[in-house]
Amino acid sequence: MRYKPLLVALMLALLVEHAPRAHAARPALPFVCSSARQVMVHIDSILPRRDSTWDAPPVGRMFKYECHTALGRDANSEWILVPFGTTHAWVHRNDVRFADGSDISQLPLVERVPQSRVSVPASLPGIPAISPRVRQMYQQAVRTGRDPDMIAVVGDCNAEPPVFFGRLAAGAVNLSAHPELARIAQRFRRAFARLGVATNGGFNTASPLDPLWSDPKQCNRNEPPLDCELRLSNASLVVVSLGTGDTFTWREFEANYRAVIERILAAKAVPLLMTKADALESLEGGAPPDHINNVIRRLGAQYGLPVIDYAQAARLLPNNGLVTEYDDNLRARTPFHVDALGADVRLIMLLQTLNALGTPAPQSTRQPALSRQPLRRR
Repeated sequence: MRYKPLLVALMLALLVEHAPRAHAARPALPFVCSSARQVMVHIDSILPRRDSTWDAPPVGRMFKYECHTALGRDANSEWILVPFGTTHAWVHRNDVRFADGSDISQLPLVERVPQSRVSVPASLPGIPAISPRVRQMYQQAVRTGRDPDMIAVVGDCNAEPPVFFGRLAAGAVNLSAHPELARIAQRFRRAFARLGVATNGGFNTASPLDPLWSDPKQCNRNEPPLDCELRLSNASLVVVSLGTGDTFTWREFEANYRAVIERILAAKAVPLLMTKADALESLEGGAPPDHINNVIRRLGAQYGLPVIDYAQAARLLPNNGLVTEYDDNLRARTPFHVDALGADVRLIMLLQTLNALGTPAPQSTRQPALSRQPLRRR
């Protein structure tokens, strides 16, 4: 029993170590917004919601020091409605800061979310022409058993669900200027609502081919994320949205990107390539200007694949369709995260590409595969 006091002391120390602590008050950040009608995000990042509840789907991502116009509040004075891309989003009052002397109670009550007046022009640069060969590849993918209405994505931080497919799944993109695209969005709704396994905020172009990045709960042992996604989704189409993570590995980008394309083609699916709006590899990594986008365009031409050239359309957007971010000393960082309007432009470009691709012929009218009978000698 001589060890009992020591044991009691050890247990007390553990209780003290794991006892709940009062959270320190969050230091007040300087309010950098230009108008007292705006609210400023004052934590590292938040996920705005489609509706004024935590159960609502996220429809994007906001970063510290971002400013958004406060349009109103919910009935419980918990949530604030702000314009976001081509629609609106709700942010929780604890995630944003008001100007000195302002608070949520001064905002008008929102009883009905207004229709957004922001829309994407009907004509955008960078929409690819779909060749007869690509349509034939799509038909062949379906003929081999791939799902004609399933599209997967392999990508980095700008392809994660809240800022890409998830915005369409949540109905957070204003398609009023594109009525012909509503049918396409409905047709691929299962794909947009699905959480894939080949997209991760930390991905560079080598990551989708590396089993170390695979989800062990869904992927087989030694199965790379891209192979796992192709198997789980059975997608006939795959958006390749990579390059932002290759800031310092841009010299290996072409070889890795080519390997991604060929892995998708080997699985009898059709790659849809997409350029990016940022210039990280040249601004921070020492690459030639527009190096990665030029590689994407060149490989698209070489393989005869569609290239959704978002970089062209992004030049028409404020700040190139990218979020303006700051460090804790209010120094501007090199932008690379797509903002809400940029995300909507990318999605509309994707829907326009899918619309141009068309619908594969019904099973009953598809041409049967050529028989492999031996050639007869004359």
